Amino acid sequence: MVHPLESSYRWRTPVAVASVGALVTASLVAESQAAGWLAVVALLLALWLGFLGVVWLRTRAFMMQDGPILKVRRFREFVELDGRLVEQVRETLSPNGLCYRVRLAGDDTSYYVPAAMLKTGHSTFFDWLLTWAPDADLDKGCRKTIETLKTRGLLE
Repeated sequence: MVHPLESSYRWRTPVAVASVGALVTASLVAESQAAGWLAVVALLLALWLGFLGVVWLRTRAFMMQDGPILKVRRFREFVELDGRLVEQVRETLSPNGLCYRVRLAGDDTSYYVPAAMLKTGHSTFFDWLLTWAPDADLDKGCRKTIETLKTRGLLE
């Protein structure tokens, strides 16, 4: 049975630190009762909720390989990428590390593969890519990552 890759994103510490910081700051501002303190607390709450939203979106990264099909999700929708149709792969830098944009034959859309947010994401992605699309156009960063994975014994 095929299973999705496990998330490597460590969200607990940033959420705990941000929550404690927001609570302490809001209580200090509220205690001071200075002019406009309520607006400051509301702004602080909005920033904290925005941060929690970003963290939540990052924890939703998903990748699962089943033969030539790589199923991915970045934010909301799942997309199935057929390895036999991959034309081009470009490396992109995300806040978590290196991720990839994949273009399929006959499709102008560029699909995001969040490999950096998943345990064994890079080795799984490139194993799938080299198995099903060995002739795909890879940029310099992708070729360098493949060599690094081979050197470390994570890719054949």
